[in-house]
Amino acid sequence: MNNSLKLIIKRASIVVGALLMASCIMETVESPSSVRFSDTTVVSVQNSNSSILVGSTFAWLPDAVHFYKDERIQDAKIKPLIQEEIINNLRSKKMLLVESVNGASYAIGYTAALESSLNDESIIRRYGLLPGNSQIPQDDANVEKGSLIIYVFNTRTDEIVWRSAAQVGVKFDMELAKRKQQIKRVVAEMFQTLPVSN
Repeated sequence: MNNSLKLIIKRASIVVGALLMASCIMETVESPSSVRFSDTTVVSVQNSNSSILVGSTFAWLPDAVHFYKDERIQDAKIKPLIQEEIINNLRSKKMLLVESVNGASYAIGYTAALESSLNDESIIRRYGLLPGNSQIPQDDANVEKGSLIIYVFNTRTDEIVWRSAAQVGVKFDMELAKRKQQIKRVVAEMFQTLPVSN
């Protein structure tokens, strides 16, 4: 594929993403220093007419949980760490977790992948979001850009109420304790923009 065709595809993806977000509010998160993780880029979009009431019920939407496995981080236990932190952040926002989507006001899902499985163009096309983290070193075989996209659906209207995407450098040889801390910080940064009201 020549460069001019790539440029056209990239521009078309950006235009499509912009059209998808026309009725949404988009913000880049500026986190307090106690939560900020310096190489993390986060962008969030919410439905401008929706807010989630404190005490609302949430359930996992199994069809909307996508974790792209990679042999280089096979033993890192990333999927349960992400899910644990999503649950922790929902609880910190005073949301109630229930077993079934049928009994929930909102459904939540996520996608997590390395760039080799889900690149920026695919993220724009599928989710209308792009954090655009350019701080990941390109010449280090031990690090690859990782993306996490979390989305919340209103179960009554089937509308996406909120979605957030984060990108960070994933080190393949990171110790489990450090990886857990990284995931905790990234997910907390993403949830700062969840539109919650009393």
